[in-house]
Amino acid sequence: MANGWHQKWLMSLMIVLFACLQATSVHAELKTHQIKAAYLYQISKFVFWPEARKLVDAFQVCQLGKDRYEGTLQKMKGRTVFNKPVSIEAIETLDQASGCHLLIISSPKDVKQKTLKDWLAINQVLTVVDGAAHSDIGMVAFVLEDQRVRLHINLNLAEHSGLAFAANLLEVASHIERGN
Repeated sequence: MANGWHQKWLMSLMIVLFACLQATSVHAELKTHQIKAAYLYQISKFVFWPEARKLVDAFQVCQLGKDRYEGTLQKMKGRTVFNKPVSIEAIETLDQASGCHLLIISSPKDVKQKTLKDWLAINQVLTVVDGAAHSDIGMVAFVLEDQRVRLHINLNLAEHSGLAFAANLLEVASHIERGN
């Protein structure tokens, strides 16, 4: 009888521990999304945009593909960038992104580098991706280093699109890809 009670107690303890670990993992992931969303807002203020891109009613943040930020981008609504309210839009194709200022590419492997580079030559849109492996299509790549969100910046791609970054932003980047 004592042995059965001991097994039930141990099994209950293991279930509770597993649930706590799952909750910690979900909380850490949510916190990472919140940090990235906050970074997005701040980054947009340290980009030198062509004057023509500022002549709009709203600063448009677009997410190409699945929402990998778990809804935390919505916290940017109501804020302003160059005195324009921020709007958030989900889009399905690159063709829908021409009105965007900031384009989050959720599935970088689905976007061909040549296609994006050709598109950026005529569209001044800041591209953002997750992971250093995709910095060829993201002007800004969020990378986890030592369990912290870091920035990798691709100056080549930004310049190709007619965008530039303030020195303050470049100072916080852990990696910068420069021109040839």
